[in-house]
Amino acid sequence: MSNPASFHSSRKFYANDHYPYGLARSGDYNSKQSALLENCGQAYAELSSGKRKPVNDEEQRFVLVCKGELCAESEHELAWLRFCQKTDTRLSISAFGSQGKQQAPSNSDNDGETALDLEEL
Repeated sequence: MSNPASFHSSRKFYANDHYPYGLARSGDYNSKQSALLENCGQAYAELSSGKRKPVNDEEQRFVLVCKGELCAESEHELAWLRFCQKTDTRLSISAFGSQGKQQAPSNSDNDGETALDLEEL
């Protein structure tokens, strides 16, 4: 069970940039996940970005999950990772390392020509 001191925040988390009508109305989260995100989301964001230091073991584990060193198990960890996945707010992490977003390779060889000219066939 969660320690009452864990993930305490005096402000609600709304994520208006991604969910202008609210987390609960988005359909991306169940009622428990949206309640956790609204009540603890500020703490989640601060812990995952390093702006806030963990105050207990539960928050320390949360930070390790955010870094990709442990698998998510608690409701807090699962809710935050789902939020990050839905909003794409962090780098993707795998067992083989982290990787940022990649751009498609440009095709500068053709200098504006098409790869296949139908008139040549």
